[in-house]
Amino acid sequence: MSVNTEYFVIESTNNNNYPLLEWDDDEDLEIPLAHSARDGIPLPVPLPHPIKLVLGEPIPRKPQMVDFHELPEPVVGKKIKDVLEPLSIDGIQLLPAVVTTDFGVFDYWYLHVYNEIECMDRDRSISTYSNLGDASDIKKLVLAEHELDSIPLDMRLIFVLKESTPTYLFHQSIVDKILAVKPEGVRFFRVDQWSHGSAFV
Repeated sequence: MSVNTEYFVIESTNNNNYPLLEWDDDEDLEIPLAHSARDGIPLPVPLPHPIKLVLGEPIPRKPQMVDFHELPEPVVGKKIKDVLEPLSIDGIQLLPAVVTTDFGVFDYWYLHVYNEIECMDRDRSISTYSNLGDASDIKKLVLAEHELDSIPLDMRLIFVLKESTPTYLFHQSIVDKILAVKPEGVRFFRVDQWSHGSAFV
């Protein structure tokens, strides 16, 4: 089986009632999370207290809290957390978060993925590249088979694409486990069927 049919990109469901999230003005963890690296290598982060989050603008008229929201980094509810936590997946942290709204306080988990893999097949992908080699406006994503095959599967079950760190990739075995609990608010697009425009479908 090709890695391009084994991997899926996670996206939120395109529903205007499902709010984006943002950092609370008092939160002091945003910068440490964004810069959690040593010599360019991403790292896990210590967590002194649950992350404080609020609803992002524009706030829906009738906001609905579901099992998956975005910061744009993934924020998951208990249903998905309970799937991922027992698996002890390499390169991820489930950091407790509290979302404070006008209609209640909700427990969530920030999915900190510090497993970055450079595996984009630039010859076959269609994208815009910066001078530093970062990819944006990806219209077609093709993963490099030889790069991923050289990494043991248990070290690439969930990772972010190093060339495009907002792109979170999940192996089919993990996707199947998540979908088995029927979460609300989340979608998975197979790599060979995904583009940056898929979020708006």
